[in-house]
Amino acid sequence: MKHRLQLWIRRVLIWRAQHLPMQHFIFVLSILVGLISGLVAVILKNSTHAIQEWIRSERFEDYYQLYYFAFPLVGILLTVALVRTFKLRTGEGIPSAIEAISRQGGIIPRSRIYTSFLTSAVTVGFGGSVGLEGPAVGTGSAIGSNLARWLRLGFKQRILLIACATAGAIASIFGAPVAAIIFTLELFSIDLTLSSLVPLLLASATGALTGLMMSDGSKLFYAEGIEAFDPANLPYYLILGVACALVSLYFKRVFALSGRLVMRWNNPWAKAMTGGVLLGALIFVMPPLYGEGFSTIQAALRGDDWSILSQNWLGVEADNLLWGIGLLIGLLLLKVTAASLTIHAGGVGGMFAPTLFMGSILGLIFVRALELAGVNDLPAVHFVLIAMAGLMAGTMHAPLTAIFMISEIGGGYPLILPLMMTSALAFFLTRSWDPNSIYTEYLSQRGRQWTQSKDKAVLTLIDMEDALERDIETVEPDTPLHHCQAALARCQRNLVAVIEDGRMVGYLTWEDIWRAQREDHHEEVTAKDAMKSAPARIQFADPMEHVLSQMEKTGMWYLPVYKDTKWLGLVSKTKLFEAYRKQVQDLSHES
Repeated sequence: MKHRLQLWIRRVLIWRAQHLPMQHFIFVLSILVGLISGLVAVILKNSTHAIQEWIRSERFEDYYQLYYFAFPLVGILLTVALVRTFKLRTGEGIPSAIEAISRQGGIIPRSRIYTSFLTSAVTVGFGGSVGLEGPAVGTGSAIGSNLARWLRLGFKQRILLIACATAGAIASIFGAPVAAIIFTLELFSIDLTLSSLVPLLLASATGALTGLMMSDGSKLFYAEGIEAFDPANLPYYLILGVACALVSLYFKRVFALSGRLVMRWNNPWAKAMTGGVLLGALIFVMPPLYGEGFSTIQAALRGDDWSILSQNWLGVEADNLLWGIGLLIGLLLLKVTAASLTIHAGGVGGMFAPTLFMGSILGLIFVRALELAGVNDLPAVHFVLIAMAGLMAGTMHAPLTAIFMISEIGGGYPLILPLMMTSALAFFLTRSWDPNSIYTEYLSQRGRQWTQSKDKAVLTLIDMEDALERDIETVEPDTPLHHCQAALARCQRNLVAVIEDGRMVGYLTWEDIWRAQREDHHEEVTAKDAMKSAPARIQFADPMEHVLSQMEKTGMWYLPVYKDTKWLGLVSKTKLFEAYRKQVQDLSHES
């Protein structure tokens, strides 16, 4: 089978070289990736909903408490069982795609083509309080990455196909092709050139068309009765922007705290049981926390508080405005906890849907609070849509995505100005207080470095061997100064390493020798007397970003490199810059 695949790939590459320019080949691949990603998103959504419909069938209708309490726990346990039994590497959807682009050269393991798909359907289908967008993006990204590897495409093309897969998946799920493109550009910092924009357009349009053709044409949610906004309400929109920023910070802080608490459990089964039981308890108290929550978002857009809060363990009547606001605040605060518990306990899902959920509830709370204060006749649907955009801008650090996503899927184009102002304000405040998005926060929490800087991304492609100099002139600490001078004259560098017991204890330059000769004319002067102490050690496995940081911190042009305790040589800034320049040239020549 493997031999046949290799033969097929070889034939494709030969045909491409003879008949099709590389740019046109990328266009074809972008359509293919958009189609596959769109299909994955549709199948994932339908599979998840099939599980939910099975749970909601007549066989369980007499077990109301079981439905809301036990099934989320069952879903997490099943997910952990699948991962451990079959040794699956699930990844984290969008965070994994970010990490692959920024630090792994666009390489994503083949196993992630199916692992996130299988596990997320089980997690969300049984009631996990997360979304399907992240797993769909993770699956599509793995397909794009491995397709590029099979076809022997370069780094630049791998990144582009990952971006195309992301755009196709998002466009298929939300039916928002423009927002999908913008989301990809903001998330991955893809260069906006004609050679990158056209593939993204093709992939996004293909994904959206696939989602439309494979479904009944209905949207996840929609808004009715949207009219042009009243400029007199501008102060309220600005206050809402500040509220979105504060809730975004709360979102990230609780997400990180929940992760640290749950991750203290080393046993994955204990972690799954603890997180699953807590999740089930939260959903039992607040049933709208069950699953993705798009029905709750739709109810918020209608201003239908009663359908959201009619079922609650507290037995509170939702028609009481004050109590209703209190319940909505509780729902807002608990949603991020439920989502965090789902993920950290071992479930698989994304944070896109929880962000939209919390935004819709925040907008409804804002309107009802103003009503309580005597400000009536405000269009609830306006504030719900704008709060959804503001929270997306604050948590994801993607304000343009937020604006166009809400405009496309919610019909909010008449609200474009307040959408822009609220999203910009929420993004600015949140970014000022916390530079991490919810995705990069997830990576940082797990001790995994990331970057969206292109310079740093290039550094990740450089191996230590490319910058390591092994042919270094060495002397021992008791070597007389005139012998050190002779060694320095023989070498090609302005440096001689002083080695003792296989370790670099210092170094000598011409300046050190001349200084020692001026200060002491005795022949007893040795290398130890004149040398400078060795600078900070670098391990062979250290990333180049860390090496460059140490060079800047110490002001050194060379740093000693060790493998455990064995000295290997010196990492040179000159060779590092040469390797960097070569990588940039290689990337620029890939087309």
